[in-house]
Amino acid sequence: MKLKQLLLAFFATSVLFVSCTKEGTFETFEQANTTSRESNLSTMATSTAVSTVSPKAYIFVEPYTMFQTIKPYLSSLPKSPSFPINFTGFFGVNGNAWKYTYNNYVDMPFWNNGTLPSIIESNIPQINGGFDSYGNPKLAYCFETIKIPKNTTVGMAWITILIPVTAMNNDAKRLRTVYSYEKNATTGALITNGSWKGFTYTMDNVLFSHVINYQGNRLPKGLYRLYSTYPSTGLRSNLNEKNDYYLRGNSIQ
Repeated sequence: MKLKQLLLAFFATSVLFVSCTKEGTFETFEQANTTSRESNLSTMATSTAVSTVSPKAYIFVEPYTMFQTIKPYLSSLPKSPSFPINFTGFFGVNGNAWKYTYNNYVDMPFWNNGTLPSIIESNIPQINGGFDSYGNPKLAYCFETIKIPKNTTVGMAWITILIPVTAMNNDAKRLRTVYSYEKNATTGALITNGSWKGFTYTMDNVLFSHVINYQGNRLPKGLYRLYSTYPSTGLRSNLNEKNDYYLRGNSIQ
């Protein structure tokens, strides 16, 4: 009889131990699955964030008043073996020198130390749709509206746009025109003259026909095309102390 009771007690203890062991195993398995799911969701979120980043256009504002600072600096740098003179900025007389030493222009310290206006970045949508932060439509392969605030510089300034070839449907597209307008910085009123509300400028096809292999440290390394009206003076803009100047990509070819 005592032996039977001992066997029954041992059996009950074994069942309890097995039950507790299974419950602990189940909780650990659930925790592992939860951690794995959270990790996967985190990875998915990161991947999504990376994939939706728009390529950038880089806009340069070169004031005429800074030419005597820019020219001696660029002239002092090593020359290209392929061309006899250095590019000294868009107010300089340098023929095709920009094709050979344009990297030096981008890498000037003046863009970052306050001597020149900072390089402006703008998203380049890859599809049509929606509006940018200034209320203008987003157009595929046309950079979104940028603002050059009043007093950025006063007087003439060359505006040029550097765009990665990968941002233009893997170099199948070219920016053909840009559109500019001005607003009173105090009232926000659009500057008009009769029916005129802004200007459309056609990009110089000689300028954008050349591929620039940029290998400096100020922008992402890679192949770019340069867009502006140079040498035509359309984007040699007269900036001032009263109005904000706006510029956006307008059409492609």
